[in-house]
Amino acid sequence: MCIDLVLADPYPVMLDGLSDAFNASADFSVKACVSNGDDALQAVQQFKPAILVMDLSLSKISGIALIEELNALGSPTRPVVFTGASIGEVMRVIDMGVPGLVCKDKSKQILTLCIKAVYQGQRWLDRELTMKAVSLLMEQQKAKLQTPITLTPRELTVARMVTEGWPNKKIASKLFISEGTAKLHLHHIYQKLNCPGRMSLQRLMQEKGLM
Repeated sequence: MCIDLVLADPYPVMLDGLSDAFNASADFSVKACVSNGDDALQAVQQFKPAILVMDLSLSKISGIALIEELNALGSPTRPVVFTGASIGEVMRVIDMGVPGLVCKDKSKQILTLCIKAVYQGQRWLDRELTMKAVSLLMEQQKAKLQTPITLTPRELTVARMVTEGWPNKKIASKLFISEGTAKLHLHHIYQKLNCPGRMSLQRLMQEKGLM
């Protein structure tokens, strides 16, 4: 088994280290080493490697945009993300279905295991990165659920009508109040819920199950 690789990393020292490590193994053949996303895309199209080992912190075309482009093209090359990117970016590529993911603090042996697993059609995700991503997602969901709703019954009624698309004039007529009072209620709603406008209010009401 000899796996063709293209390596993409913005840091020359890391790129040289990866190239030396894989070229020293009979299991791999490094077809190209590139430092930006544009060159990575061209190398993948030219050499059609089995695996693209890539960082997310690429220039010209970002790592995430590069994965999206490969997916859109239906490329048979499978990306293995070898990165120290933020958990937010890691969460995004996991959600995109990236087949391989390894943190840069892991050894060459771990990266090799990941590449071989992905080459064989498996999905191999760094357990530590995955757990961090799951923990962050749970914290975000918990924060949303714990956000207090402190509206009065009348304000809640106005908020629901706003999220259903009612204009202020129609709300005022329906509730037998002046349009100025309807606007005042809406002002208080935005302040209490820290919403800049109707769209963000609608999203919050949906998240809280108050639609």
